[in-house]
Amino acid sequence: MDYRLIIVVLTGALLSVAVAQTRQYYFVSTQLNWANAQSVCRRDFTDLATIENTADVNAVLQTTSNYTGKAWIGLYDDMENSWRWSLNDSSFYGEGETTFRNWYPNSPNNFGGKQHCVRLLSFSTNTFKWDDRQCDDRRPFVCYNGIIKGSPSFVINQTLSLTWTEAQRFCRKNYVDLASIRNERENAIITELAGGSFVWIGLYRQKEWSDGSNSLFRHWAASEPNNGEHECVAASFADSGRWSDEDCTQSLPFICYRPTPQNAESFRPSAQDETSITLQWNKVNKNVSFVLQFDGTETNIGAPDGDGAVTHTVSSLTAGTKYTFTLFSVFESVRSSGRQLTAVTGEI
Repeated sequence: MDYRLIIVVLTGALLSVAVAQTRQYYFVSTQLNWANAQSVCRRDFTDLATIENTADVNAVLQTTSNYTGKAWIGLYDDMENSWRWSLNDSSFYGEGETTFRNWYPNSPNNFGGKQHCVRLLSFSTNTFKWDDRQCDDRRPFVCYNGIIKGSPSFVINQTLSLTWTEAQRFCRKNYVDLASIRNERENAIITELAGGSFVWIGLYRQKEWSDGSNSLFRHWAASEPNNGEHECVAASFADSGRWSDEDCTQSLPFICYRPTPQNAESFRPSAQDETSITLQWNKVNKNVSFVLQFDGTETNIGAPDGDGAVTHTVSSLTAGTKYTFTLFSVFESVRSSGRQLTAVTGEI
């Protein structure tokens, strides 16, 4: 992976930049709490850093060479909106059905800081209600067994008391998944099946990305996350960029990003003679310009109007000589990773 590193100073804060395949990352040295860091990133860039693979991890590490502490990234715990169903087949849910909830009063409350899984309470005074619990509690559970005769089928297992993860594994192996509850009717069916037991259902909570990315990539340090009350995540520059959960109110530097523009497609030589080579490539969109790099020089090229290919002729070249060209797409001063080709001028 080729990274470019740029360092500038803005209003007293060190701002360092590194480019990965899809994002350009910025290290901001100003120390802020997580919420204020998010606001600055959204104002001046796109958002706090989303990190989706090891290449992104390496690019973040390239943003600074002299800082060895921790810096905020975009992963955090949203008590209201980060709940999701174990069964993630979008075709199973109609409009609004993924967000159906039937919480017990004052739930979810994350009591003790580690309540990330959901049980259904089916005893008489709390019929139909849910609450959040620690996922390593052991209890009976309800599996979803597909659509049978036009209706969802649910199976309760009261002979095994499993943790939420063990119950999920059991349901996926023997049925479809832990039970999703999409509406009041299904809630009533499962409550009746539970027959007074407290049972696991398929709802659980995990950390979200600030920009809404659904990436499940995680790069936790050893024994992390280790404090359920700490709802925000920082990357450690002293530990290969690995992550830890931290108190959102503490002040740390932070990593922002902007998306890297898409490379131009079909970058190719379209003509050449003894002293010139004509290059051609497809437009990206009307807002994306280009930089052509060769022999230590750079040429800025705007995107022409219309939908046709972009054509540029490089002149004053030497006959019978091989040249290497690199083409970058550019949007809001952010460059793509670049495409490269070689072409040879004609012989005299």
